[in-house]
Amino acid sequence: MNTSRYRKIWFSCAAMIAVSSGFLGARSAKPQGSAADAPPNAPTAIVSSPRPASQIKGLSVLGSQPVGRFNAVSYTRTWGTVSGVVAPGENVHGLEALDHDSDGNYRYTAEFEVIAPAKPASNSVIVVEVENRGSPILLGTLHNAPAVGPPSSVMYPAGLGSGFLFDHATSYARIQWQYGVAAGVPKNAEGVGEVVVRDFGRLLAGRTKIDPKPSFDPGTYRTLILAGISQSGFYINTFIAEGFNADPQSGRAVFDGALAVDGVGAWLALNQLAAQNGSNEYPYVLPNAKPLAPADLLKRSQSDPFYIDIANYTDFYRLRASVTDTAERPERMRRYDWPSPHGQAKGGNSLSRKCNEGILVDLNTLTYAPYLRAVTLELEHTLGVPSAKSAPALPPSTLFKLGPAPSDGSHFNSLPGTTLEVPSTDKDDQPLGGVRFPDVLHPVGKPVPVSLSPAVTTSIDQTCGNLGGWQPFTKEQLSARYGDQAGYVKAYRASLDELIAAGYLLASDREEMLKTAALRYANP
Repeated sequence: MNTSRYRKIWFSCAAMIAVSSGFLGARSAKPQGSAADAPPNAPTAIVSSPRPASQIKGLSVLGSQPVGRFNAVSYTRTWGTVSGVVAPGENVHGLEALDHDSDGNYRYTAEFEVIAPAKPASNSVIVVEVENRGSPILLGTLHNAPAVGPPSSVMYPAGLGSGFLFDHATSYARIQWQYGVAAGVPKNAEGVGEVVVRDFGRLLAGRTKIDPKPSFDPGTYRTLILAGISQSGFYINTFIAEGFNADPQSGRAVFDGALAVDGVGAWLALNQLAAQNGSNEYPYVLPNAKPLAPADLLKRSQSDPFYIDIANYTDFYRLRASVTDTAERPERMRRYDWPSPHGQAKGGNSLSRKCNEGILVDLNTLTYAPYLRAVTLELEHTLGVPSAKSAPALPPSTLFKLGPAPSDGSHFNSLPGTTLEVPSTDKDDQPLGGVRFPDVLHPVGKPVPVSLSPAVTTSIDQTCGNLGGWQPFTKEQLSARYGDQAGYVKAYRASLDELIAAGYLLASDREEMLKTAALRYANP
């Protein structure tokens, strides 16, 4: 292929789209009659001149294995590669500079995996994870089964941990999107990864077909949920803001729901957003970029997903979460503030060479995994998934009480030109408001310092601020508060039951959380 010829064609198309698109951050007018401007009840086929068909053209299976039976249904994990094309006219900065085929398309490949019933179409809903640095962090968190690596080499524990998604008739999938991870996503046109994710969703929704028909049927799903944690949450914001959740043929939403843990309005320096802000493309936040308000993110009524945004405690210190905590939210959005740290530490001390000015400190190990499971199932319920009919409804947005930000910048990431706030705290240095974990109401220590230094966003590797410190109470202090372990567990149980009744937790997590509480009391 002629590389220089590719590049010339790609840039001219991207430039034209940049002028006419309504993606986030742009201040130019959107074209009249576009899908972005359509009223909620407009007919589906509102695009008078559909763009050339970008889509996944081929699917090659590299491996398949049974992963167990869940609710008497056999599940299989299948992995391989997809091949597809990005057609001219896509909203991809740098598109014309890439190599093109004789039809003017850019061709790509990317790895994928699908974990679903062995019998296709048994489930009506699928969670599509946005990978975090190429790994399935969300699946590992939901299932208590950490795993690292691409679909072709990842090693999952037997039974895939708790099997939470599969026990609730939910399929799972992921596809590569990031430069340096996905073979077909180029460094200077990382918007290709957004097309890949969108068209993978279109394939799973049955809106596009592969011809000839591949040997593996990934299934056709009525409801799709795009979900991710941290960097993946930033990607979801970027994906929605740049308009990629709109099906290019119909204008309808590709993903019905979106769940961005630590999303907090942060966005990646990708594609048109990077170009607008004078940045080279790279898959992380710009150091001093202002988070996107909901009005800038969710502005396409026909294609916006039902959006859930999660802010963890340390996000107010490193990711400027107060900007979006105080913003007005649309009806089809929820925001939950959790007292857990962004970085889910397993215990031990921080790395002396990297964080906290070289001073070893115990880490805050409070986990949000059970609360994430509840939100995931409740989002399915909200989207009308039949298997989630009996799940609790989503609670209303639940926010911290905010106060002045600290003047000391060693553990806080300020934002030039913007007044930021952080959660107010009680006598135990626990945040006020938000979802009141029993661990906050009945603490066994203090989350101090809230965020480890340096709490900066200068690079994808500077993540100390995601972690929180921990100062455990002494045995004498615990005894004075709770009497003994049984007294502590009793108080914890009462708070736990209130959260279950309010819809913040699932009853199925109750007993395991009580066991964990007893262990935390014994080893605070």
